[in-house]
Amino acid sequence: MLLSYWHATLNQPPLTGIDLPPTAGIVVVGAGVVGAATALWLARAGLKPLIIDRYGPAAGASGNNGGILAAGLAENYLAATARYGAATARDLYALSLAGQRLMVELIQQEQIECDLRLHGNLNFAIGEAQLTLAGATVAALQADGFPAQLLDRDAAQELVSIPLGAAVSGARFNPAAGTVHSGRLVYGLIAAAQRYGAQCSWGVTLQRIVVTNNSLRLETDRRSIEVAAAIVAVNAWSGEVLPELAQQIQMVRGQMLCTAPVAPFIACGFDASLTSTGEYGQQVPTSQVLFGGCRAIAPNNDVGVPAGEVSPEVQGALETGLGRLFPTLAGITIERRWSGAMAFTSDYLPIVYHPYSGLFAVGGFSGHGMPFAAIIGRYLAEAVQTGIFPNALTPLRIDRPTLQT
Repeated sequence: MLLSYWHATLNQPPLTGIDLPPTAGIVVVGAGVVGAATALWLARAGLKPLIIDRYGPAAGASGNNGGILAAGLAENYLAATARYGAATARDLYALSLAGQRLMVELIQQEQIECDLRLHGNLNFAIGEAQLTLAGATVAALQADGFPAQLLDRDAAQELVSIPLGAAVSGARFNPAAGTVHSGRLVYGLIAAAQRYGAQCSWGVTLQRIVVTNNSLRLETDRRSIEVAAAIVAVNAWSGEVLPELAQQIQMVRGQMLCTAPVAPFIACGFDASLTSTGEYGQQVPTSQVLFGGCRAIAPNNDVGVPAGEVSPEVQGALETGLGRLFPTLAGITIERRWSGAMAFTSDYLPIVYHPYSGLFAVGGFSGHGMPFAAIIGRYLAEAVQTGIFPNALTPLRIDRPTLQT
């Protein structure tokens, strides 16, 4: 499997693990950013959760993404308003904004060294039609009280010290955004949870959940474990253990590349719609540029393709796209290429599922889990203690009208 920039530069000792016990109080299945944040909230509450994962920290989407921590939804705000309705779209955007700020608080409170930089995010407009859409989006966000700014080409260029491509007509700037080292973020969240009493068991694959007489048994490739409660946060692999999610959450391969170091030219994260599936990236503190997306170039948009390898057509489109945004980077040496398994739903919102007493599951973040991780994790930690589905997560229920198989 190709190693992402985040895993290649983690530079941290392995997190301690224990043998899988026969019983546990609360188990968090999945050590991505959502599972890690959920475990931290549980541990802070004194509940000493057990984290299990088939590989290790950030092995899925969390350790193979663009490292962008930006408030917002996977869909454009206008599209989200049309799909979910104005009130629900506003509530969801507010949830993501609160989640982005809460993750920043967790990083600062737990002193997690993850290269957090709060410089906002630039969504480049390609052509006049996209700039018009950006203007309408900014107006709608501002009308609902959310931070957003519209920049013309000259204003966008002021934030970038190398020439922008000729097709860039301006940008929508999101001040409620930052960039992080994704691997160190997840590592730091789990390490903080361990300081509060959480434990981890690595190399454990959950195979089946058995519910009998209001008790839960997790059957794994190691042994069965009786638990009082469990939170399943395995995202793209949700359908493997909860068949009712198999038709709702679809694995999608996302591909990225990492260039050779180049003189610093942009402090904030950035994204653009060079293709219909979108592109994104950042320049990391070590001066390489990370750039991902271009799934639209792949057959069937890389839907249902397991992660691990990359394809020449998508990687070629990424190199071309990077040169379209920043012409001086055309032909730059590529140091690393990788892919990760994202999880999409039909309406681009995650699912929070509560099928049985003591059991919750979450997945399907559609490439936008970073701003939701801290706040959904907190609500799940509270819900597993109370047994009550949180009102704030009602728009994410599996029986919502916008979700289709």
